[in-house]
Amino acid sequence: MVLLMQRESCKILASSVDPWSDNIGSDTLTSLLSIYDSSNIASINIRAKRSDSKVAGSYFHIIEGRVIKSVFSSSVKTGESYCVDDNSCETVESDVNNEIKLYTRKYRINRWLLVLAREFLWKLGKWQSKELDEFVDSFNPDVLFFPIESYIHFNRINTYIINKYKPNRVVGYMWDDNFSFKQHPYNPLYLLHRFWLRKSVKHLIHKCDVVFAISPMMKSELDREYGIDSVLLTKPVRSYSLPTYSKPQYPIKIIYTGKLGIGRDKTIAELVNAIKIVNAYETKIVLDLYTGSPIDPKLRRIIDSPGNCNINGFIPQSQVFELQQEADILLFVESMNNNDLSARLSFSTKITDYLSFGKCIWAIGNNGLAPIDYLREEDAALVSCSKETIVSQLQRIIRNPSLISEYALKSYRCGVRNHSKVQIHEKFMKAING
Repeated sequence: MVLLMQRESCKILASSVDPWSDNIGSDTLTSLLSIYDSSNIASINIRAKRSDSKVAGSYFHIIEGRVIKSVFSSSVKTGESYCVDDNSCETVESDVNNEIKLYTRKYRINRWLLVLAREFLWKLGKWQSKELDEFVDSFNPDVLFFPIESYIHFNRINTYIINKYKPNRVVGYMWDDNFSFKQHPYNPLYLLHRFWLRKSVKHLIHKCDVVFAISPMMKSELDREYGIDSVLLTKPVRSYSLPTYSKPQYPIKIIYTGKLGIGRDKTIAELVNAIKIVNAYETKIVLDLYTGSPIDPKLRRIIDSPGNCNINGFIPQSQVFELQQEADILLFVESMNNNDLSARLSFSTKITDYLSFGKCIWAIGNNGLAPIDYLREEDAALVSCSKETIVSQLQRIIRNPSLISEYALKSYRCGVRNHSKVQIHEKFMKAING
């Protein structure tokens, strides 16, 4: 009862890099905050596109293209507030289009040189505006809740809000490896950026009353690095679907929906090559791939293989859930490149979505990546960590299709055990309320 009363009265300002959307799967923040009345939630992000989620009652965005322009003209208005149903927002389509071009354009300059240049422009830009101050002042938050990101300028915005408005509670969320030197240890520009990033991360962490960690491996390294006792927290499962799996009809249907960055495209290509081997004489298994990511032409020639793999475009989240419900196996992939450690400590929102269905999960990726290790240790998925084990796993499934129903039940039990809404929301509210 006390938690319920505190939930009703607590005003939470949540910041994020990207706008919140009901049409994509990256909804960890909104799934946690959805237990609160929207009038008690305000959101700040640093992208031009407007949020479409109704989890917050009011929104403010700082537009990067305008921040860059403000370096050269002090009259540029860099941020604005809006409501989801409000059409009076001054953002014009050109802001969104310019931002898309900025992020999708292929540059010949070293990536980390661009990252450092971007941080320099944000340092000079006038994001600290009258409009931002008015938005935070009028909402008057009790709590500031934010992910601790790899964007130094985003971390600086949160530090500014903490120092100026002194909320009663400060809650950070670490969901990526934004503090170690392990991802690109031999790149001097990366190391320079990481040196400055670590300073901003350390500064923020020591201003937090609570720090959430998204995976057991993240918690272990975070606690050791900063001498804290972080709280393990993931997105909750959406609901429970008791496994009702029966003997599969051939071909067995594997589905993957999502992005193909950070080496996932190469892992998919290895899987398709393996499917071609087991389907040599008869089509036993088919992969349906749904993605909006561009695919390298060389990899596309491997992946686009009718009868083995069908490539489809981007679909909204509502359709994603419908298709996943029809699948025999839900595919989770990470990089199999030993040098690609981008997902080393992460925990994809896709995992808890998968656990919601009570479906067989097949995880493919490197040993030592937090999501792969978690699914193996919980015995919640079939796991493959090499090209050879992909082929043997396919052959194992074909010989013994009862594995599909066996691992559907195991994934369901993992969701109930570790990711229930009640369990996650209670832990979240306890952190928010102190």
